[in-house]
Amino acid sequence: MPGRFIALEGTDGVGKTSLARHLADIGYDAAAARLARPGASTRSTVGAETLVFVGRRQVSATSRYSATLMEHLSRMLWHSGDAPDLSDAFWASLQAAWFTAHTETVLAPLLEAGFDVLVDGWLYKFFAKLLLQGFTEADLDVIFARVRMPDAVLLLHADVGALYDRRSTFRPAELGMHAGYGALDDLGRDTFVDYQTKTAHNLQRFADRHGWATAQLELGEPIPATADRLAPIIAELRATPGSTPTAGARRNGAIPR
Repeated sequence: MPGRFIALEGTDGVGKTSLARHLADIGYDAAAARLARPGASTRSTVGAETLVFVGRRQVSATSRYSATLMEHLSRMLWHSGDAPDLSDAFWASLQAAWFTAHTETVLAPLLEAGFDVLVDGWLYKFFAKLLLQGFTEADLDVIFARVRMPDAVLLLHADVGALYDRRSTFRPAELGMHAGYGALDDLGRDTFVDYQTKTAHNLQRFADRHGWATAQLELGEPIPATADRLAPIIAELRATPGSTPTAGARRNGAIPR
């Protein structure tokens, strides 16, 4: 029986990665090591009843070829600096390549072995943001057609201004660089709040349409305490049947429109 693919969604700075680490039983490296054991071919032999945290930037450990290519994509997407020289069309295509490779050689082996997987953001990183950058949903259907969509989503809410004040250091892309706010020097708290509020609105529309679980975060609450509050929600999402395999399923109403 295949595993469940669950996404924590929310704006930049909401704490998706920290919470996912606390909510999961093991990380990706440990799960991949179980898959590599001799005779690890069934749910019982890999211990797939555990919940695995897989970062959205995770490079494949199951395909050396894919890992080599993903290393190049990773450097381009997150370690190349920020400049407006290339159009959003370039970056959208690059994201689609990354998430397709992630789908095929990071997520798929775990899910097929029966592991449940928790990622720190997925839809937000392309659908919610790209809708503010001039792309239509029809565009995104095509660009991300081979990217697997989550089976279930937990959307995290928090005060956007407080998120900025808590962290205060964000990449220009998180401040709205690609959303028409002007020169890089103009980006700051005001653009962050406006941009993140709009993307949060997109996510809430998706949640309303498709019955996503939602939770309000208290930013002063310790991460372990918040994770304890969210754990019963994640357990319920893991137990709920059904799946949304790829963006191509959108025509069947499986993912946000």
